[in-house]
Amino acid sequence: MKEFLRSMLGSCLGVLVAILLIVIVLFGLGAAMSAGGKSNKTAEKGVLKLTLNAAIPEKTDNVETSFGDTPGSTLGLRHMVRLLENAAKDDNIKGVVIQASTVQTGQATLLQLRNAIASFKESGKFVYAYADSYSQSAYFLASVADSVFLNPNGDVGLQGYGMVTPFFKGSLEKLGIDFDIFYAGDFKSATEPLRRTEMSPENRLQSKVFLNDMVGLMKSEVSKSRKIPLFELDRIMSELDGRDAKRALHNKLVDETIYWDEFEARVRKKVKLDADEKINYLSLDDYNLLSELTEEGKYTEKVAVVYAEGDVVYNMSGKGMIDNNKYLKIFDKIRKDKNIKAVVLRVNSGGGSALTSDIIWREVELLKAKGIPVIASFGDYAASGGYYIAAGADSIFASPNTLTGSIGVFSMLPNFKKLSNDKLGITFDSVKTHAMAVNLSTVYAMSDKEKAYITESTNDIYQQFLNRVSKGRGMPVDSVHKYAQGRVWTGRTAKEIGLVDEIGYLQEAINAAAKKAKISDFKVVEYPRIEKSMLEQLVESWAKQQAEEGENAHMNAEMRWLLRLYKENKAVWQAEGVQARMLLDIKFD
Repeated sequence: MKEFLRSMLGSCLGVLVAILLIVIVLFGLGAAMSAGGKSNKTAEKGVLKLTLNAAIPEKTDNVETSFGDTPGSTLGLRHMVRLLENAAKDDNIKGVVIQASTVQTGQATLLQLRNAIASFKESGKFVYAYADSYSQSAYFLASVADSVFLNPNGDVGLQGYGMVTPFFKGSLEKLGIDFDIFYAGDFKSATEPLRRTEMSPENRLQSKVFLNDMVGLMKSEVSKSRKIPLFELDRIMSELDGRDAKRALHNKLVDETIYWDEFEARVRKKVKLDADEKINYLSLDDYNLLSELTEEGKYTEKVAVVYAEGDVVYNMSGKGMIDNNKYLKIFDKIRKDKNIKAVVLRVNSGGGSALTSDIIWREVELLKAKGIPVIASFGDYAASGGYYIAAGADSIFASPNTLTGSIGVFSMLPNFKKLSNDKLGITFDSVKTHAMAVNLSTVYAMSDKEKAYITESTNDIYQQFLNRVSKGRGMPVDSVHKYAQGRVWTGRTAKEIGLVDEIGYLQEAINAAAKKAKISDFKVVEYPRIEKSMLEQLVESWAKQQAEEGENAHMNAEMRWLLRLYKENKAVWQAEGVQARMLLDIKFD
């Protein structure tokens, strides 16, 4: 009964989502089977078209399938960056077109992709951007282009960053559901939606600080690319002065307002095509098949990149998860491979299970004990348990707009006594041989002794977290505590306070790992190994077609937001044991 009631809370909404997903998958299978066919594309006079309607995982295909996402073969960030690097040297590729009204990715990923496009421009090839309208994140990416074009009836959604947090305390009280919540760290805000009706002063403070830091970086990049003063960008955001095409053009957010056919005429001119010739657009997926991009396979010595992205979970499995059993096998395999000379731990996670976090921390220690250097590299997030697993690394690299820190933990247990007794008319009785035989029940109020035990356990794990960071970073525990307490920092600030060593991306971390291992000629091997299911392969064709065509983009964005909100809160509500988890819903668009 205890497990039933625990699961019920997080599963009711899941039933509705599952029904909708089944309908979509069944429809998609039919469409995929009828579409059929294999592409006969070539790279000659090719123009890379970046639509970015699908999620971008760290590692190719290492992403959980969700509504509106592209299942199956989904290129990872490093893969995409390498393809752009290859395209810059490929005489067949004439330029890049960014056609993205919305993007589905975090800000650190977006910044690295933007930097890769900027590097592509150094080849002298053109980069154009076009959209019927630009979301804020899409414009952040598009602004790096040589020229930015907009539909005459479009808009540019520059508005600043914000957070909208739903609070469930009132609705749970009406349902008769209580939560006993224990947390270490005044800034540890993951449980606030269940114990408060508004943000705490601490959470409001930290949110304002890191949002201002992140929007400042975005404004700086846009200002440099578009040659718009920072104060003018602030005015545009505050007044929504890109809300129509005329204002966007007047404020120099875009270079021209034209229709798609007019835009294509400009692309043809760049590629030196006749007016009736078809432009050879290539998606990065297309180009990946044509370029046959491989690692440097001739070398024996290796640098292993271990991607740790998604929730940190215990005894669960699946893509986009950091599971104790899977990662124990990965690290064991690495230790047994004599040719692996260094490891890069690439983290993109808001954390989760404190137990699994500590297990992976131990695996990093075992690698170092064997003389294998470990360099950590942070993506969009490396917070709470995501920071824990990397705390022992020899060196830590982060993007300037990575969200990291959140060094704190929490425990929680739902109580359904009021729901079962008052709403459903169900009562419980028990017989026990010892005082704690039915402890931590979801149908009885928690005793003072039980509360004391959980408080002690939560504080002990928080202290252990501080000690792990203290050892790994070479900082006194008191100094770690000063910057811990569950507080979230950007990568740029984390470097200033000693939680991060360098501002840089995955490739810089790989280079640093090779240097520390004293190797110059090496190949990169990636973990975990990803295998596609038959269902994913069947759905892939249809899903990619929908993503590339951008159908119902706004609806899909809203559905993804609701689904993400459901999944994140379900993960918290159903969590067992002490959690080292960050939960944020930041509005970038």
